[in-house]
Amino acid sequence: MPLTLSFALTTLLIELTPGPNMVWLALLSAREGLRAGLAAALGILCGLTVLMIAVVLGFARLVAECPALGQAMGFVGVAFMVWLAWDAWRESNTGSWEAANDQSGEQKAFRRGFLINLLNAKAALFFLTVFPNFIDDAHTPAPQYLVLGLIYLAIATAIHIALAFGGETLGAYIRHKANSVTVRAGSALALLAAAAWMASKAF
Repeated sequence: MPLTLSFALTTLLIELTPGPNMVWLALLSAREGLRAGLAAALGILCGLTVLMIAVVLGFARLVAECPALGQAMGFVGVAFMVWLAWDAWRESNTGSWEAANDQSGEQKAFRRGFLINLLNAKAALFFLTVFPNFIDDAHTPAPQYLVLGLIYLAIATAIHIALAFGGETLGAYIRHKANSVTVRAGSALALLAAAAWMASKAF
């Protein structure tokens, strides 16, 4: 089996494993609609792209060789997810369930998606530890990293877009049937669970 196909299947398997991006995207799209979900997916894509470039430039290797730096990145990423949980709980006290589909809401979703992945030590270490297994030593590594990176980004983004569409469908039902305080409080608990999951991977 060609290395690129093996890598694509490996990436698909990893990306279909539930993680912080899945939880956050589904909740965001359910609460704020499709446009916010797509903006977040774009932010995630940009964050992952920065990490991919960092791997090619050797930064991810520095993270692997310096555990303190990796732990610091993981701590910041977990702290950000906890802040998102607090933000969701604080909004639950307002009793408001209006969709935030204006430009500022989309920009906020983009920034959050970008930061969540820019500070995701697990993603950086994924690029570092998985990519080399699919590199042919007989050829220059940098172009191969680029090809693998593009494959990864395409698969991950396709899944994130699907989550955004699925989340909006779920959100339409939630907005019609569910009490806003209950849903937002549930969102906060789910985000805390995602933060705990990230912490278990980062530390």
